[in-house]
Amino acid sequence: MESEVKTNNGIDFLIGAEMSLNDILSAPEVDPLLASIIKGGATLAAITDPKGHFLWAEDDGHKVQELPPSIRQDMVKGRYENANWRLWPLYHEAEPIGFLFILRPNWADLSHFTHISKMAFTTLNLIMKNSVKRMLTTEAHTASIQQSYNELLEINKKLSISEKKYRQLSQTLEQRVEERTAELKKTHARLLQQEKMASIGQLAAGVAHEINTPIGFIYSNLNTLLKYLANLTKMLKFYRKSSLESSTNFLNESEELYNKLKIDFIRDDSLDLIQENIEGAEKIKEIVANLMDFSHMDDVSEIEMNINQELENTITVLSHETKSRSAGIIKNFGRIPSFLGHPGLISQVFFNILLNALQSKDKGLAITVRTEQKMDDLLISIADNGLGIPSDIQGRLFEPFFTTKDVGQGTGMGLSIAYDIVCGHKGNIKVSSQIGKGSNFTISLPLRKNPSPVTER
Repeated sequence: MESEVKTNNGIDFLIGAEMSLNDILSAPEVDPLLASIIKGGATLAAITDPKGHFLWAEDDGHKVQELPPSIRQDMVKGRYENANWRLWPLYHEAEPIGFLFILRPNWADLSHFTHISKMAFTTLNLIMKNSVKRMLTTEAHTASIQQSYNELLEINKKLSISEKKYRQLSQTLEQRVEERTAELKKTHARLLQQEKMASIGQLAAGVAHEINTPIGFIYSNLNTLLKYLANLTKMLKFYRKSSLESSTNFLNESEELYNKLKIDFIRDDSLDLIQENIEGAEKIKEIVANLMDFSHMDDVSEIEMNINQELENTITVLSHETKSRSAGIIKNFGRIPSFLGHPGLISQVFFNILLNALQSKDKGLAITVRTEQKMDDLLISIADNGLGIPSDIQGRLFEPFFTTKDVGQGTGMGLSIAYDIVCGHKGNIKVSSQIGKGSNFTISLPLRKNPSPVTER
């Protein structure tokens, strides 16, 4: 070190000292600060070298070692902030030697994020300044030892004040984190309800499509029956009138009118029409019953359910999707015990995964649904021969809002909600997929009590 510049408070910095952040700072000094920034609601907090490579970092799941290229380009151009992130340049000897980088999550309040960033930057500068002064103290001449000691006392006083503020800040940040966590839970509950409503909308469309066919021929048959009754009424009026007049031409005229009105055909076809209407009404009754079984509107607690029957109901509800895509569903239902859980939620899981499978390919789609008991678990496998899922995104399938569909085609919540429901039943979902060969979702549900008599379909 060549020379030093002093202020009224003592040594401020050295002329000619070439020092990097690695020389000035250490992990024990910066790790607590970065961890506190994360607790305060930031997604990522890091200290970088001048080129943007991370020297120290704390995050909530990001696995990165340097600033993204777009942010590094902004950094070179002198742009150090936007609504989602903030770069604070760190100086030594009036030269930039690195940056403090803080990434804001989408849900975080901007003013709170700005306040936390400024306080973290101020604290880090104070740590850097104190560190430099400590190093200067160790290299100073013995004549300045007493002066350096007094400076250290002042530094310790400032550090004590800073530590007190830091503790207060930590308490405030922890409280904010708890509040944000509670808000996220409420948001997740709302999203679950929205996904249910979206499923109900799809169900309504499917049921309307299924009911439309029997309703159509019932309507047509009733119109035909109405015409038949008009002809029969006309014939009966003729018989009544002719019997009163006792005309000699009665037999000839009645036979001519009988044939003209096709009374024989009406008699025979009326029975067929009535039978068709009965079958149509039975079909409507079956569709509504399946819908009621699927929705489980009256189920408010855990009950014993037949998993095979829940799958059967869900497949029936999705029959309009199956028919529109000419898809085939193979059911290999095993001999399994009853399961204790929430039928409505479990049906939601089957609905979301089956709908995903039905949308995996437009032509030649085949889906195999298999159930079996393995040890103390029920295994439900839903496999398709669709286009498959790329390996680099398979790990993200159950993330909220993640979707590979076009904008407006999906919310990205179907599989996430299915995953949460299965985890809520102490189970798990696994997925395996190969491009061009299809995907297989395996649901494992633990048996939590002595099983009821086995069921088989």
